[in-house]
Amino acid sequence: MVKHNIQLIPSHQIDKVKWNACIEANANGLIYSTYDYLNTMCDNWHGLIINDYDAVMPLPWRTKLGIRYGYTPAFMQQLGLTGNCPDIDIAQILNSIRDLVHYADIHFNFSNFSVKDHASVVTRTNLVIPLSAGYETIYSNYKQSLRDNIKKAEQANLVYADAIVETAIALYRLHYSERIAGIKEKDFERFSSLCQLLQKKKQCFARSVKNEQGEFLSTGLFLKDNKRIYNLMNTTLPAGRDKEANHFLLDSLIREFADQSLIFDFEGSDLPGVKFFYESFGAVNEPYFHYHYNGLPWPLRLLKH
Repeated sequence: MVKHNIQLIPSHQIDKVKWNACIEANANGLIYSTYDYLNTMCDNWHGLIINDYDAVMPLPWRTKLGIRYGYTPAFMQQLGLTGNCPDIDIAQILNSIRDLVHYADIHFNFSNFSVKDHASVVTRTNLVIPLSAGYETIYSNYKQSLRDNIKKAEQANLVYADAIVETAIALYRLHYSERIAGIKEKDFERFSSLCQLLQKKKQCFARSVKNEQGEFLSTGLFLKDNKRIYNLMNTTLPAGRDKEANHFLLDSLIREFADQSLIFDFEGSDLPGVKFFYESFGAVNEPYFHYHYNGLPWPLRLLKH
């Protein structure tokens, strides 16, 4: 392995333009790793900079009892190493992480599979569809049960349309708050601020499905960059469940953006029911990797596993 120049730099000292250029230019550069996303959602973060921003890796961190630890912020599925350094020594990267934090729960992105050769990781499920295939080809890969549900929704005269981003966030919070106990008030405030920033760049939008009376049945909040559309918040309201409103919403979104050089990223999931639903669209698994490291001093090490 070639020894690269690796610097560990606090976020405020990072060259934002060079950082974002690296994320945008590389196929493994996901929207979560852009500078504004990180700066808005993280309590604190450092960046690993390889050479002159040939590759980068964000490292969000917090402190507890005076000890710095790495964590995965809300609404940030996978980070990891982005860039073009095929001969990078992942062991160097892991050593740099351990230099910064004593404990880490972080997710390497889908392209960082070599981390498996250097550390014990858990492989996570993420399902995606290449929209460039075109709607007819994508639809041909739908499971029959999904096609039947879409026909049922069409017969109910459901309406797919633009929605207000703040409405999509509010409905998600209202209906799924019990499921997302780990996400705090501050996280939603930060995410709302992030969406305002991204809307100015046309990188955040919402869609809804309503019935003939104009009542919300399903909403979706999506992020978009030059590579992907990300399914960030998807909400089915009680009245929309028996109308298959969410099936109709996602199918309509896929139809809207089909033939573009984008990937539709479902953002999960290892939950069997959600995984089955996403797989019914013909989505394929593009796994990413959960890395856990515990270098806490004894006896604190016993408290965190």
